[in-house]
Amino acid sequence: MKLYYHPISTYSQKVLIALYEKGIEFEREIIHLTDPQGRADYLDVYPMGKIPCLIDDGHMVPESSIIIEYIDDMADPKLIKGDAGLSRRIRFKDRMFDLYLNNNVAILLFQSLKPKKDQDQELIDKARFEIDIMYSFMEHEFGNQDYANGHEFLMADCAAAPALNYAQMIAPFDQHKNICKYWERLTSRSSVQRIQEEAAPAIAAFMEKNAA
Repeated sequence: MKLYYHPISTYSQKVLIALYEKGIEFEREIIHLTDPQGRADYLDVYPMGKIPCLIDDGHMVPESSIIIEYIDDMADPKLIKGDAGLSRRIRFKDRMFDLYLNNNVAILLFQSLKPKKDQDQELIDKARFEIDIMYSFMEHEFGNQDYANGHEFLMADCAAAPALNYAQMIAPFDQHKNICKYWERLTSRSSVQRIQEEAAPAIAAFMEKNAA
């Protein structure tokens, strides 16, 4: 089983957290999508050109949530569990964190790297608006539970951790005490610590390159 990914990609980190939580062994290949040759080579693996993508015995499994669903029966702990209602709520939180937190944090981060005159203020305002809604939602949720879907670490938490990691830089949540406590719980997990450590050199190089 081989994972094509990049250590600073939030969706790659989401899958890595799931793999580390389960202790599943896999091969890995870092994909540099900004390198023309690297991108061209990867298109032969996955024509859509997005990461991460898992190849298992010739079977292609793209998209972070689908990859986690694919590996969930391979080892414990289960990251999607319960009856139809609970599993639906797990997937709902997963999508909420991906679409309205992670993607908007990415927008703010990449817009911040542009000269002020080239920034899309309308896009920035929309992203901040949706992040604020998510923070209000999360602050309420984590007043009553340890993790996204109760008191167990599940798939939605794999999605939240990378997004909050970058949000610290561009959309701080320090005024939200319940989110802060949730973040402390996330960062106490070895899986989350590991993706942070693996990404740190690449993040530093990326920020230095874009600051030049």
